[in-house]
Amino acid sequence: MVLASTAFDVSSQSNFVAYWGQSSAGSQKSLGEYCGDSSIDVIVMAFLYQFPNTKLDLSANCRSTFPGSELLHCPDVAADIKKCQSQGKAVILSMGGAAGAYGFSSDDDGKKYADTVWDMFLGGSGSQRPFDDAVLDGVDLDIEGGSTAGYAAYVAQLRSHFEASSDKKYYITGAPQCPFPDAMLGSTLNSAWFDMVFVQFYNNFCGLDAYPQGFNYGQWDTWAKSQSANKNVKLYIGAPGSQSAAGRGYVDASTINSIASDIRSKYTSFGGVMTWDASQAFDASSWGQSVSSALKSGGSKKRALEPLQGKFISTRSANVTAGAMQVKLELVEGSDVYISDTENTFGFHVRIQSADQPIRQGWELHIPLPVGVSVAQASAQAHNIRVHDNTLVVVDGSSINENMAFAFRVAGQHIGNEFGLPDPAKIMLYTTA
Repeated sequence: MVLASTAFDVSSQSNFVAYWGQSSAGSQKSLGEYCGDSSIDVIVMAFLYQFPNTKLDLSANCRSTFPGSELLHCPDVAADIKKCQSQGKAVILSMGGAAGAYGFSSDDDGKKYADTVWDMFLGGSGSQRPFDDAVLDGVDLDIEGGSTAGYAAYVAQLRSHFEASSDKKYYITGAPQCPFPDAMLGSTLNSAWFDMVFVQFYNNFCGLDAYPQGFNYGQWDTWAKSQSANKNVKLYIGAPGSQSAAGRGYVDASTINSIASDIRSKYTSFGGVMTWDASQAFDASSWGQSVSSALKSGGSKKRALEPLQGKFISTRSANVTAGAMQVKLELVEGSDVYISDTENTFGFHVRIQSADQPIRQGWELHIPLPVGVSVAQASAQAHNIRVHDNTLVVVDGSSINENMAFAFRVAGQHIGNEFGLPDPAKIMLYTTA
């Protein structure tokens, strides 16, 4: 059996995921042809549409079956899977879909079928493997009908196989609808460990066409941080790849690039964009290439002044840079440090010194706070400030002069004498050029 390694980085915020297999545009290229496009990081093969009586549908990309069986046998797709993996892409099999006969009646059914999937598609050794010795990188749950029973047990059993195997990294993903909680996957998402969740922000009131007021990514971020079994789970904005790919929710490339940039700047849970599907997103419009390119270039007009490694001025200072621009950041304890134990308040100053030229655009300063600190309130005189993901975000439309300083006061839980100063090397300064 061939085990292909993958360079796919699940922790990245710039991944582009495409579903493939259903020819929703009316026709589609082979899996291998799509994998030749560097825009795609993950391909989700659709669908294993019937289970536990296993049936696959890859919409005419595979027609042969095992002798005496209706189970597809796809040597050409197997070769394409290996090609994709050799190019650093993850290839995942999606179970369910909008149409199909699937579901479990009990936890025991879910566990048994996890063993079947392991042997047929992953690292096991079943006698009939639809993709021969190609080993997929994981399984996706796109559950849109049937019973909710057995899926958490299914995921747990699969994970037991993953943990017992040292051959490669495997992933579990889910594709819920955006209304929270998802009617079919909600309980499973709360109790089982998912690596990535591709939220379908289309065909619903909370989709991309409702941005910003009705777009509910924030609800999903709260779930990821507080309810998910995996607090580092990555959330993806699921988007139609063209106007005809969904009943509602399609936005053009420029619009979704702007939305993704906004979400990425606010939420550390953001993992990238998922699209339904490859046949629609990678047509003559090049929607998929445009969205992927924006993700991989940082996704917006903002540019981060990345910390220079090893350039600490002192334990509370650091240099950051962007092109020719050099900026020194320095944090100094304020006179109101530890105002009282009961108030749980802490004060500090941030000094920004431009080494060679002022920053003449609007700017944002992101100050990650120490682990364990929960900030309820924050203020900075004459500046707009908010707290998000335990990060102080300061927004100002003015220029940063050659030497500028302002003071912060924060209040919340576990501050007092435990607070300490933020690490200046982790502060990010953005300009809106």
